[in-house]
Amino acid sequence: MKNLLRLSLVGACALFTLLACQTPAPTQAQPEQVMTLEEFFAPASGKVQSTADSIVVTGVRTKFVKNHLKADFKLLNSRGRRNVVNYRVQWLDKDGMMASPYANWSTISLEGQQETIVTVMSPDTHAVDYRLELQNN
Repeated sequence: MKNLLRLSLVGACALFTLLACQTPAPTQAQPEQVMTLEEFFAPASGKVQSTADSIVVTGVRTKFVKNHLKADFKLLNSRGRRNVVNYRVQWLDKDGMMASPYANWSTISLEGQQETIVTVMSPDTHAVDYRLELQNN
C-alpha cells in the first residue's frame, strides 16, 4: 500500500512538472510589413493643401538644423506640359498654432513630367510642424 501511494505521488508530481514545463504552442507569426520608399516619404494627410492642377507632392523629408525645422518637398508635375504653381508653408508650434506669420507666396515653374525638390526652413525656432499650401499661378 505504501509503495502504491508513493508511486501515485511520484507519478502526480511528474505529471504536474511536465505540464508546468510544457512550452506554449507557437503562435502564427505576423508577416513582416514592408514599406516602400515612396510610402515612407509620402506626406501625411492634412499636411498638404493643394488647389494646383496636376502638381503632386511625392515625398517629404524634415530635420532640425540649429533648432530650425527644415523641410524638403518633392513636387511632380504629372501633366504633359508646363505648369506654374505658387507655394508657401505655414509653420506650426507644438500646440498646432502658427509659430510665425504666413510667408509670402513663392512661384515655381515645372515642365511636363518634371520632378523637383523645394527646400524651406522655418524662420522661428518654435516651429515643429508644417502645412504646405499649393495653388495655380
